[in-house]
Amino acid sequence: MKQIIYIHWWNVFPDENTLIKVLESWTYDPQREKRKKRGNRIAESLKSEYDFFRPSMPNELNASYKVWKLRFEKVQSIINNEDLILIWHSLGWMFLIKYIWENWFPKKIKQLHLVSAVFDESDMDDDEKYSWDFAYSPDIISNLEKYCDQIFIYHSTDDEVVPYSHAQKIKSYLPNAKLITLHDRWHFNQDTFPEILENILNS
Repeated sequence: MKQIIYIHWWNVFPDENTLIKVLESWTYDPQREKRKKRGNRIAESLKSEYDFFRPSMPNELNASYKVWKLRFEKVQSIINNEDLILIWHSLGWMFLIKYIWENWFPKKIKQLHLVSAVFDESDMDDDEKYSWDFAYSPDIISNLEKYCDQIFIYHSTDDEVVPYSHAQKIKSYLPNAKLITLHDRWHFNQDTFPEILENILNS
């Protein structure tokens, strides 16, 4: 059966004191709960045509590349020989590109969907500039086209978390990718994502 692996965002902080300071300034965001349901909505819409996996990645509030690498390698054990679709949101993209560059990836990716992907720390707020061990050299981005049949980049021009310029920069390294520009979706907080569904169903 065809498979979809969906991995969402995370945060990275340089130390515990910074994490505590940021948490003290945060307010409860009910939209965040809806974002957690988005994967379920996609899975429900695709019904029985796909196996849908949304693995819980460790320490989403203070992630580590080394820890995520160990977890993702466990996820790889379920990948079969059918068409694979990956959906990666926000900073999750940085993990994927670095992992593929540094490690052997077991199979061809039918579709890669990048949502509000972070190019680097440029144009980011100071409290977001913590890529740490997820940082990568942009020169490796073009290698993705060797692994993926189709690449879709989704970004909204009103995204205040990851500026739209990041999508343009990523697209400059991936000439065959399709950049889908939206204007009122912010950081894609909605619990539905019709554009991804349409591209999956049309594959």
